[in-house]
Amino acid sequence: MTKKKILAVIAMYERHLRREGIPKVRMDPGRTFASLNKEELLAHAHFLCDGMKEYAKDPEKRRKTGSHLTAVQMCLSFAGWYTLEELMNHSRPT
Repeated sequence: MTKKKILAVIAMYERHLRREGIPKVRMDPGRTFASLNKEELLAHAHFLCDGMKEYAKDPEKRRKTGSHLTAVQMCLSFAGWYTLEELMNHSRPT
């Protein structure tokens, strides 16, 4: 994905999270994703968006950006917001 595409996808997720009033809260790193409830998953996804915007600006952090995008999309899917097909379409070139 290009930097521009990554930033557009992040912006779309952030708009949705803000619209729903989801706070930005980092999950406890000692917990598993499976132990989080829907609200905690969404709060962690929202938390990760800020870092992704910074990482996307640095070509040296391309892998880290991709890892964070994967984590955000996983949280959004586990919370029931998007299907795998929808997430794949978000990441496709326009």
